Amino acid sequence: MQREPLVSILTCIYNQAPYVEQTIQSVLKQSYKNWEWIILDDGSTDNTGDSIRKHRNGRIRYAFQEHGGVRHISKTFNKALHMCRGDLIATLDGDDYWPENKLEIQVRNFHDPDAVLSYGESWLVNDKGKKICYINLPGDKSIACNDPVGSALKDLLLKRSCFIVNSTVMYRKSALLTIGGFVEVDCLFQDYPTWIRLSLEGKFSPIPFLLGYYRKHSQSSLTLRNPEQVLEHDIAFFKVFLSQYQEELADLGFSYDRNKIEDNWEKIRTYLPYNTALYMLMIGSFAESQDAFERFLKKMPSLKHKLIYCLIKLSSLIRFDLVNPISFLKWRIRKFLIGT
Repeated sequence: MQREPLVSILTCIYNQAPYVEQTIQSVLKQSYKNWEWIILDDGSTDNTGDSIRKHRNGRIRYAFQEHGGVRHISKTFNKALHMCRGDLIATLDGDDYWPENKLEIQVRNFHDPDAVLSYGESWLVNDKGKKICYINLPGDKSIACNDPVGSALKDLLLKRSCFIVNSTVMYRKSALLTIGGFVEVDCLFQDYPTWIRLSLEGKFSPIPFLLGYYRKHSQSSLTLRNPEQVLEHDIAFFKVFLSQYQEELADLGFSYDRNKIEDNWEKIRTYLPYNTALYMLMIGSFAESQDAFERFLKKMPSLKHKLIYCLIKLSSLIRFDLVNPISFLKWRIRKFLIGT
């Protein structure tokens, strides 16, 4: 009988007291039982640690360190990685949570020796756990599976489209160690650069099932960061990556036009405040949404954009998102008309 692999669950957490109990319960209720959980507390100043320590479970290992912050989050993850004993690494953010069969479903995907990571579909939820939107797998199978190797870069790097949700991911530990652990880039989270780097190492194994609930709220780390600054750090990383792995990319048949890539990054810069505004509106951060769209309107002051801004202001007044449902309806109609 084949041995069930040990899954090391890895959580780096900071001030998530309102949400961590739901996170803990989602792990304790997993149908797959051969797991350990390393929780590295990055200097929380609320009751996060108390909420974790009250669960006296031998499979949960809790450690506390001085606050390193977002700038050094990759170092924190690598510190936790070195504490893991499992052959498979599952990541779970301290305000997210899993369905009960998450690990059981995902472990099976690593029977394929070429798979370096697996991920699945997820629900985006707000601070109350209300479902906002469902995040599907990419429609392009070659991108979703990174098959042939390097294909995922068409979205991850060229379009800056992050189609993977961190709390649905499971890694083959040996693949992570091959690239030196989580990729450390100043001021960036560990996940996105690591997925880009792993896209050169092997195939991805996407699962068309719900594997996680991805919570966004006004005090989450991602929401609090300046999106324009994050974009500039991303682009700086992209440039280094393209230069550093030029030969490997060529060997994999990954061709690109540097001028077109830079033009695309410029479009992303232009529309970043627009996309930020709609995202903030979706999660109920109305003031932040209005501020972001005002920045966009200064660059692109068309009649259409002024009308959208009026809808955002009205949404702020009535505390209800009027823009995203209309955009989604237009997308559904267009999809129906063109038959894709």
